Amino acid sequence: MKHTDSHNTRRPRAFTLIELLVSILIIGVLIGLLVVGMRQAFAAARKAATTQDVSALKVAVQTFKNDFGFLPPLVKDGYTGSPDQRGPLVVSDSWRTVPNVYSISDPIDLRYLRGESNNPRYRYSVYSLAYYIMGELDKEIDGLEGPGARKPKRNGSFDRLTNETYEALFDPKTGGVVFAAWLPGDVPSTGRFELQDRNGVAYRYYRWQPGTMAAGDDERGVLNVPELVEVARERTELGDAAFAIVAAGADGVFGDIGDQSETLAQIEDALGKRFTGSTAEAEAKAEAAARVDNIVEVGR
Repeated sequence: MKHTDSHNTRRPRAFTLIELLVSILIIGVLIGLLVVGMRQAFAAARKAATTQDVSALKVAVQTFKNDFGFLPPLVKDGYTGSPDQRGPLVVSDSWRTVPNVYSISDPIDLRYLRGESNNPRYRYSVYSLAYYIMGELDKEIDGLEGPGARKPKRNGSFDRLTNETYEALFDPKTGGVVFAAWLPGDVPSTGRFELQDRNGVAYRYYRWQPGTMAAGDDERGVLNVPELVEVARERTELGDAAFAIVAAGADGVFGDIGDQSETLAQIEDALGKRFTGSTAEAEAKAEAAARVDNIVEVGR
């Protein structure tokens, strides 16, 4: 009978403490890489969705122009430094409430749209898209209950004597139209309806007018494109551009410091970092950092 020597029996080898710690470390690193990768993937997906919405908004604006022969008017937001601080709605000569829009036939408005005023960067509206692309105004103003409106006019009002109507021209994948009060007590009748993105930040609709020729200008003349649009696009793309749609991106800030816009502290909080140097230097750095994820589409 064969006997087994107990001293030669093999036993399973246990992990040492060092091996166990190394294994845990490797697993932790892999989990960290997975989390970072997932965050980047989610961020990329969100940016792609917002980019699609901005592109769709550009198409909606061009559809509006094709249907009615002119671009959606630029509504006056009423911010400090603009030509008219009465707000987005006013009472017309016929005692009807109508959108308060810029007009190139008005010398003051024209100078503003050409960037020749004291605040040239604010040639945008956060209300125009809600008014003319979504048709979100009250029936007493745009002639139709709910989304959509009666045929618009070049002066920004809506033709109440026609049966020609249109539905909302844009279907947001995320976000939507909301009433955004500026002051306590504001009510929807003030007309502050904004088309906002997934982060609750209103899309900006930019309009501008080319300037006048001067000695040394190129043959296209002075483009006078708003700064936020100009830094995001090649000059060749802006030569015949007449409008732009801008989204703030994932950080929720545009990189546009000034009256009724953003502050240095707001951008720093949004980005989670501080910018050093003089006030001008810190603001310039903050604006450049915030503009990195802006989504800008231009059209004509």
